[in-house]
Amino acid sequence: MVAAWAFAMAALITLVPANMNPILIFSVAGNYQENLIITGVEGLWMQGFQPLGALVFFSAILAPVIYLLSVSYVCACWTLQRRLPFLGVAFRLAEALEPWNLLPVFAIACIVSVVKLRTLGTVNWEPGSLWVLATAVLTMIAVQCFDRKCAELYVEGSK
Repeated sequence: MVAAWAFAMAALITLVPANMNPILIFSVAGNYQENLIITGVEGLWMQGFQPLGALVFFSAILAPVIYLLSVSYVCACWTLQRRLPFLGVAFRLAEALEPWNLLPVFAIACIVSVVKLRTLGTVNWEPGSLWVLATAVLTMIAVQCFDRKCAELYVEGSK
């Protein structure tokens, strides 16, 4: 659980620059566009794909943040042996949001999209792509380190 806490906290820290730095720059015929995670959501929203934009926002930004915060909270309580309020809620949130935490899928989708975009113009990777990759890897490790059975027993014992 200590390792899960450490990896979840590290992933939370890398989420900030992953969402604030451009992932790639796409240029075609002298025009270029920087892309952040949120600009993809905005683009979908403005083009009339509001449900898809909301889904991308939820699965690439909101769900990872809430999942990592929940895992960090549960692991911190277990590690520090503290019975803090909302421990059960945090555990249930972590359990419910794990399948919706699609940041690793987003990272793979970026790599695949570059292959197609290169046929249309020039694509340059930016620092945000490394932060997204780091966040995805740290999140996957945190998921693997999070001992659900141990956490569930701890949460049940705190009632």
